[in-house]
Amino acid sequence: MNVQTAKLFNIMVLCLFVLAVTAGICSAQEWSRKGKSEIFGSIQGFSGDTIKYSFPDRLPVRFDLDSTTLYGFGYGYNFSDHWNLNTDLLFGTADTDVQILSRSSYVTVETKDMDYVLWDVNLDYNFLKGRFTPLVTGGMGLVNFSIVTSSSAGEVHESDFSWNFGAGVRWDVRDNISMKLMYRTTWTGADDADNNQRFDGVNFGLAYMF
Repeated sequence: MNVQTAKLFNIMVLCLFVLAVTAGICSAQEWSRKGKSEIFGSIQGFSGDTIKYSFPDRLPVRFDLDSTTLYGFGYGYNFSDHWNLNTDLLFGTADTDVQILSRSSYVTVETKDMDYVLWDVNLDYNFLKGRFTPLVTGGMGLVNFSIVTSSSAGEVHESDFSWNFGAGVRWDVRDNISMKLMYRTTWTGADDADNNQRFDGVNFGLAYMF
């Protein structure tokens, strides 16, 4: 876990602790999340990675992506107390070193912003029917990469298929308020790239149920 992701994780854990203290004892009346929709906002740490390209007519290029934080929103529906189908859209920007192969090593020629747009459709499984439960999640979607450089690397604008898996906890603090804290890993493969990409990070979501 990188430093930025670790800090985000600590902040989310602190938020959960504070809310646990202030929420008090939940009502003992019968309760269920089954049949409820939810809209939510989320924040996710996103680890860095490298995208390498080889071209027949110019020097190989490498984009060295820094870690960043993504922000977004989404919608979900609880088919039962255990199963939740949800979709989210996340946005963010990462500092990126644009590197050109010179002799036997890569040399950074400039630093630019790589813009991300992530769209995922996930299925969560809540192990318990109660307000507090561990969960696992998995799904697929698209990752959009966008960068404009002034070097021979040119511009990259592409959307690629992705898949993800994660695990964490869900807490339904009130009848209409819930939170999720997860560690999620996303895999994708940029078109024409020499390697696949993997991004890890802590995801925190706060939802309103209706």
